[in-house]
Amino acid sequence: MSIINHKSIKMKQVKCADLGNDCDFVAKGTLDEVMAQVADHATGVHKMTITDDVVAAVKGVMTDV
Repeated sequence: MSIINHKSIKMKQVKCADLGNDCDFVAKGTLDEVMAQVADHATGVHKMTITDDVVAAVKGVMTDV
């Protein structure tokens, strides 16, 4: 039986509004989960192209939860 220490999994959060958008979307999860959620949201809702600058901006407003 394996035991998962949930405290060792760093959970992250990104609020779309923190990127300057008038939007209440919030992505929560692991780093990879949050980046995937944000990419889906940004391309689908805001019709953005994900560039290195966008990734850097997202990581810049990402917080621990």
